[in-house]
Amino acid sequence: MIFDNQNNETIAQLVHEKSVEILKETGFCVPDSQALNKLEAAEFIVDWDSQMVRIPPEILEAALSNLPNNTKMYQRDGISPAPFDIRSCFMGAGTPVNVLDIENGMQRPATHQDVQKLVTIQDALPMVDIVRPTVTATDQGEYSDLIEIAELLRFTNKPIVHRVLSPDRVEAAIEMLAAVAGSEESLRQHPNFATLYCPISPGYFTPENIGCMLRWAQFGIPITLLSMAMGGASAPVTLLGELIVINTDILAWIVALQMLYPGTPLLYGSVSAVLDMRTGILPLGAPERGMVNSGAAMMGNFYGIPSMCGGLSSDAKQLDAQSGAEKVLTAIPLLKEKASIIYGVGATDAGSSISYTQMVLDNEIIAGLRRLLQGFEDDNVDAEVELIKANTPRGNFLKEDHTRQNYQQHWEPEVFSRDAYETWLEKGETIEDICREKALDIISSHKPKSLPADVEQEIDRVLRRYYGPNFSLEINQGELIKF
Repeated sequence: MIFDNQNNETIAQLVHEKSVEILKETGFCVPDSQALNKLEAAEFIVDWDSQMVRIPPEILEAALSNLPNNTKMYQRDGISPAPFDIRSCFMGAGTPVNVLDIENGMQRPATHQDVQKLVTIQDALPMVDIVRPTVTATDQGEYSDLIEIAELLRFTNKPIVHRVLSPDRVEAAIEMLAAVAGSEESLRQHPNFATLYCPISPGYFTPENIGCMLRWAQFGIPITLLSMAMGGASAPVTLLGELIVINTDILAWIVALQMLYPGTPLLYGSVSAVLDMRTGILPLGAPERGMVNSGAAMMGNFYGIPSMCGGLSSDAKQLDAQSGAEKVLTAIPLLKEKASIIYGVGATDAGSSISYTQMVLDNEIIAGLRRLLQGFEDDNVDAEVELIKANTPRGNFLKEDHTRQNYQQHWEPEVFSRDAYETWLEKGETIEDICREKALDIISSHKPKSLPADVEQEIDRVLRRYYGPNFSLEINQGELIKF
């Protein structure tokens, strides 16, 4: 945590007030004439020469007073929402162009098959609540974002998160999403999808990202405003200064989207970190990353909207002690601050690669962390006191029915070894061996629920507009378990 719990409300109010001051006096840049026209019509103060937009306090307050606080993401069947209003949900990371090969652990460009396999693994892992493609299908060219959305829809029933890189592809994505949901109205009412776009701090979104956000907002799709501020580079080096930049960038578009498209469901996002001044690298395993992103979760709670925050992160290049320590180090502050969605499953090497084995290990780490958060239960304390009395002194609780009835409350790891040293030595397996075997087993045996044939055909139809009349995802589906 950056701040103690007693001080959080005071600090959140301070960050909010300073952001309001910046947006009133300096504003934010909107390098898109159509968006500027819309904002000026909505009574924002527009300087056309600089493309800067300032927000009058009354506009800001009007937007926040109507900000929806019931953003949800449903499973593919539209029935069960992700429980991020109850507990922190964990989500796959994304979307670097590299993957660590499952066989040799070496970095290589990610492919369409990697997308299919990694989505399948996330669908099978019980601790992963929300699925991303996690990698970019570098072998699919300019329109890989649409293929990645298609594979999310085909290979998992869990809620999904992704984006398109050009506004003219939003409608194609909506067509696929609506085909799965049953209609555009069903998608609007029970979205299984959220998108995400990152500002260039401070105070700038690219024209492409602005265009995409405004298109998605027309369809009522949840939009994550996902800061990637770099403390010491694109934001002040101090954590509080960086948090003010994060909040100002996000608050600007919270207000803009609510005034242009009232009721747009939003998530407050940050995958920010601090620059390492010795190497010039952005270390995602640094404790400061968990700290500043817990501040972002705090601000999401302040505004009453869900948060999506980067954690469960590591700069390690392989499955080792560093990866485990950094993953826990960056996740705990977010759990303490009750971040709605924690972004990072499978990420390694400062987010530049996705690892199959790390994804499996992350599932194990999340399970342990969730057990840690459960704390003590006092449902049966009087009976337990009587049991203690009956076994005092020097009793043996192993023989008691109470032990047999309750021992399964304790967490049982699937990957970590609790064997005696001799047994462990005889098995001769490293933790990476175990994670690799588990990943391979999931890929070969887990069968996500298939989409109806007519929905598959509709997805193919949409993709053929971009890839030609002979394109079909079925070509790749048969190769899913091959290496």
